[in-house]
Amino acid sequence: MELIGAIIKFFSNNKFKFIVTKHLDSFFLEASSGQNNFIQGKLLDFFIFKNADKIICISKQIKKYFLKKIKVPRKKLKVIYYGLNKSDLRSKKTNVQYLQIKNLKKHFLICCIARHVKQKSLDFLIKAFYEFRKTNPNSKLILVGNGPETKKLKKLSKNLKLDKEIIWIDYSENVLKILKLSNVFVLPSRYEGFGLVLLEAMYAGKPIIASNVSAIPEVIKNNWNGLLFKHNNIRELKSKLLKIKNKNISKKFVKNSKKSLEKKFNFNKMINSTYEIYQKAINQN
Repeated sequence: MELIGAIIKFFSNNKFKFIVTKHLDSFFLEASSGQNNFIQGKLLDFFIFKNADKIICISKQIKKYFLKKIKVPRKKLKVIYYGLNKSDLRSKKTNVQYLQIKNLKKHFLICCIARHVKQKSLDFLIKAFYEFRKTNPNSKLILVGNGPETKKLKKLSKNLKLDKEIIWIDYSENVLKILKLSNVFVLPSRYEGFGLVLLEAMYAGKPIIASNVSAIPEVIKNNWNGLLFKHNNIRELKSKLLKIKNKNISKKFVKNSKKSLEKKFNFNKMINSTYEIYQKAINQN
């Protein structure tokens, strides 16, 4: 849609305003396939940016990425953080998967909600979970999501003999309930434009561990409202999981996450800031 909008704007002799929102620090055509995808859309992004009246970036990292990669006037880019619409997280009716997890109260439950794509590094999470279980056998990994990497991930779990230790949930309307039953939420991504699921975990009152990449440090401040680890470092993730088991540390992170939601990632603040961008564009000659 970005490209279609840019083409129409190009041939319409500026008869309307064109505003784009960028969600990832990667080029057009790359998306979740990887920042080093063979086919890059840099020229397409350049064309889109040139014809856009304003580009909304959902994080400072995205703004920084495109300022560095594409010659675009800084004034064209505006950072507006996501705000969590709590009404979207209203719990739906209970399903079998929820009941399955509910019966695991005595276990330490690690949850990850993510599409099964290379960007999310779920293969790394499974390997880290394998190492973690060596000293913490009373733990389970909950993976909510699906995608092109699902078969490979399930094969990996089978090879590591984790078939009965990982709970696979393709899709669920009970995301909030699943989060609330978990002990910790982990996001091991290679890169993230923002990571909206982090806000959902915050709202659910769960401590968070995430990779120290891209925009994630803008959402999770290490040792304040969560823990960050070096991407693909199994030993470090394992140590963070052990640390998060401390109830006092966990409570501190949850308390500070609520502050983040109220002040920094407020839904009304996001709506008002976005409306202001569109209103200014309309009023400009």
